[in-house]
Amino acid sequence: MFRSPRERLTWLATTVLLALELRYDPLRLLTPEYKAIFQADSDAIVLATLDDPTRGVLDPMVRPNGEDYTSQFGLHGIVMALVSPDATLYGAMRLMTALLVAAVLATAVVACWRASGGRAATVLAVLLSLSTILNAFGRSTYWQPWTLLLPTLATLLLWPRMGEGRRRWVRGGLLIAGLVFLKALCGYEYITTVILGAAAGVAFHEFRGRVDRALALRLFAACLAGVAGFLAAIGVHVTQLTLLYGDASIITRRASERTFTPSTVDLVLPAVREQADPVTRWLLERDETAGLWIFRMLGYARDSVVSLPAPDGWGLGPASYGLPLWLFVLVWAFLGWQALGRRTEDYALQRRLAVAAGVGLLAGMSWLLLAFGHSIHHWRLNGLVFYVAFLPFVFAMVAVRVESVSRRIRPHWRMGGPAAEESPTAPIRPGAGARS
Repeated sequence: MFRSPRERLTWLATTVLLALELRYDPLRLLTPEYKAIFQADSDAIVLATLDDPTRGVLDPMVRPNGEDYTSQFGLHGIVMALVSPDATLYGAMRLMTALLVAAVLATAVVACWRASGGRAATVLAVLLSLSTILNAFGRSTYWQPWTLLLPTLATLLLWPRMGEGRRRWVRGGLLIAGLVFLKALCGYEYITTVILGAAAGVAFHEFRGRVDRALALRLFAACLAGVAGFLAAIGVHVTQLTLLYGDASIITRRASERTFTPSTVDLVLPAVREQADPVTRWLLERDETAGLWIFRMLGYARDSVVSLPAPDGWGLGPASYGLPLWLFVLVWAFLGWQALGRRTEDYALQRRLAVAAGVGLLAGMSWLLLAFGHSIHHWRLNGLVFYVAFLPFVFAMVAVRVESVSRRIRPHWRMGGPAAEESPTAPIRPGAGARS
């Protein structure tokens, strides 16, 4: 994957620096108190699993109260329990989780460096380093965020290497199915986003100059491969529950709770009514379900997705400062509009990135819509769906634009990299026969 020792060293250094930020947050993107308690309840499931001496090798994870956590197969818990039969290595596992997330992000940075140059890679690395919710999730042993990010990156980088014609779709389909299978064995959260995120990587290469039925059919085929991996994981989970308990009905009950028949609506509504503006209160009076969903969507749009560093020595106080999601939606729309009109020299690459980001935005919204119960109850978590595909592609669009503009201003100033002598409009090789 890496063409030179310089690339390998860059990847290693970027991985280490990003991992340290995800694990310890020296830039203080989050307040220390929030960083310390974020998803402590979920990570406690992993900790309880490691501390349970009676647990069988293929048993599900264990809640802190001793109950079996049967909502997922729990592959990550199984692996960690095999590595560490008790909680002695739990701290090291948190660091390893951060390293795995960082390794995925660093691979994207090196790919950007190779495709568009050092300036673009630097911008991408900075935006990924300052990503608010990635920072919060980055060390979570329960969530294992790298399993969410990997399908998008793998299809983006490996799709051209899958061969041609039918061979590409067979190999690519197996790749997507395998990565979705891995993610689903570690938990079903955000599974529609993961599947469509893989399709976003495919969209970058399969875009033929316009969004049409042919592109939709290709993306549908990619999604079918992801669904196959998801169903295979459910089959493994059902087998586990049937062998251990003789009953796998928890899967359907949890699916119902997380989607369209949640039991927590009445618990959430009072707090929402207190926080809602007059328009949202009016919507709640007309239709509680629609009003509640719209309220949460507005909250996601206002959430900070890129935070500004605020170390204690800077005197900025305990609050976090950041850029909201809606701003990056506008950036995507603006850069996509420019690329559509061929108004810039990097329009060919930007159009591909814009299409992939559009699929990524659809990927994020799919979970927030289809997993209604999860999105209204776990609103502090679900901003993560936009980091699976949408925001990374928008960050890449910003990085490529900075590269293009800076080359016009200082064409002879180079930051090195394999792509320093190459055209920024010829990044990762698209699929055969592709036209911009």
